[in-house]
Amino acid sequence: MNPARLPRRRPVTALDIRPFRFERRAHGREALSGEAMAAFFDEDGALGLTRVQLVDASENGLGLLCPVQIEKGARFCLYSESLRLPHTTGFVARCDAEGEDWRVGLRCCDARRAA
Repeated sequence: MNPARLPRRRPVTALDIRPFRFERRAHGREALSGEAMAAFFDEDGALGLTRVQLVDASENGLGLLCPVQIEKGARFCLYSESLRLPHTTGFVARCDAEGEDWRVGLRCCDARRAA
């Protein structure tokens, strides 16, 4: 093979992407503080009730810290005087470990987005 025919490659400097978080959200978030009672329902309809810490809110959902792991896709009802709606429903979009707690992302139903 003739070396003159090989395509020339430009030198590339690799970036360390570890400090960058991939942001999946299409809408901005605003910080929240306060507590709420959360009722989670699994696929069999079993109910789990726990107090959660509100972290942030976006147009489509809420972020919170929860003392127990919640299955992705579980339905929820959230009750709090801190929220614009006293009763918020939807489903769990994600649940990731964060220290001793779980960081839970909730996708809210249309009633929350309208508020």
